[in-house]
Amino acid sequence: MFVTQTIVHFLSTQMPDKSILTREALLNGEIERLVHDNQNNIDRMSDDQRAALVEQTLSDLGDAELWIFGYGSLIWNPALNYDEQRRCSIKGYEKKFCFWTTLSRGSVECPGLMMGLVEGECCNGVAFRVSASNAASELDVLFRREMAHYIYKPTWVEAECVDSKNTFKTLTFVVDKDNHRFVDNLSINETVRAIAIAQGPLGRNCDYLFQLSEKMHELGFEEPELQDLVCRVKEYQASSDE
Repeated sequence: MFVTQTIVHFLSTQMPDKSILTREALLNGEIERLVHDNQNNIDRMSDDQRAALVEQTLSDLGDAELWIFGYGSLIWNPALNYDEQRRCSIKGYEKKFCFWTTLSRGSVECPGLMMGLVEGECCNGVAFRVSASNAASELDVLFRREMAHYIYKPTWVEAECVDSKNTFKTLTFVVDKDNHRFVDNLSINETVRAIAIAQGPLGRNCDYLFQLSEKMHELGFEEPELQDLVCRVKEYQASSDE
């Protein structure tokens, strides 16, 4: 899609807004209304379907503690009531910008790219422990956020705590490769361009990348591929501004 340099300049110079993806906005339907203003034809999970998914997840959990593994925006904005968080890593998956969004940080005219877990070596992130008494309510909030449009598959994985090396079962979200929004054949230049210019009701696509890279650094994780992507996006924005 053609995007003028004027639009690129506007997107590259805007300061990121305070996050509107709050717990309250998820529960009162504000986020749902915001992202669906002009896109009523997109499949979404009903209240009954979400309730059934919560029930099934609690059944799968059994007597174990509920841990939720975040590798993207959950790291800096979990919007959950949790009792503990741990730096940890999981094996068998890696995070990747691998599906289009026209809802959150993109638009129909200029889709953005969002991150999901795909098969790979490992992935660093943060796990949040939720008390048994809050498990049902927090899963409801979590699924409102992550499962509204079926791009993810809730998946149980084993995580290893960075500090203690202890392992534990945690819930995370793996991208559904059968979803029509999944993409795995983009070049690095196409990825950079999409992230550099896209913007949606939840903010700029590039700010998602920048915040993630910053938080991973703060957590002590070395993420050279992520940092390289940050540099490429900023260079693209700078060159488009000239």
